[in-house]
Amino acid sequence: MEHSTVGAGADSTVVDAGGNEPVATSVAAVLAVKNLHRAKSRLAATLSTAFEGDDPVARGSLVLAMFLDTVDALRGAGISRLVVVSPDDEVLAAARRSGMRGLSESPHRAPADAGLNSAFVEGARWAREAWPESTGLMYVQADLPAATSTSVAAVLRAAGEHRSSFVTDRDGSGTVLLHGTGTGVPAPRFGPGSAAAHRAAGAVELDPAGREWADLRTDVDTAADLGVARELGLGPHTVAALRHL
Repeated sequence: MEHSTVGAGADSTVVDAGGNEPVATSVAAVLAVKNLHRAKSRLAATLSTAFEGDDPVARGSLVLAMFLDTVDALRGAGISRLVVVSPDDEVLAAARRSGMRGLSESPHRAPADAGLNSAFVEGARWAREAWPESTGLMYVQADLPAATSTSVAAVLRAAGEHRSSFVTDRDGSGTVLLHGTGTGVPAPRFGPGSAAAHRAAGAVELDPAGREWADLRTDVDTAADLGVARELGLGPHTVAALRHL
């Protein structure tokens, strides 16, 4: 089963608990994408087995496609304030073609996870300056090809009840989304053990039992993750990219 579910479209909104002001249109989302041909080393290793070899160009196209499907899910939930931080010109060009803001990532000599978090912070700084009226800020992983706008909208409703909150990945140790409101936006702590790190920083775990939002929780680091996402239903960009693999 391969399909895209993008909800009511880019002009849809999520209404707050009081049924008054739109929530999604006041939320800014920040994503970070590494260099396409160097990204997803674990995925490269498992793709070599699953697809009889790893082509860095084809894998880069897959990484870009997953990013674009993630953006579609956010947009379908009504989020229009989107910024991506990346060192890759192809990512930045694709972002700008889709109407997003693309920021060239500052050079980092820190470990990969520190670089990812630094990129998130760069994007958040720009978002606050560009959209000071935003009431919420989200850091979102860019490899969620099965994510649907329905799940994103549900998370926004749940997140609105807390100053800071997060959603874990499928195994519960990582983080796919971190949300904060007002001055409650926590510092991003993505990387191994990020769920525990965000929890320790005071962020509230949404749906701690992990019963909801399977599509949103499925970030793709291995071919097995990609298989799970495929069962849930992939977005059209990822479906097209997989044809080349």
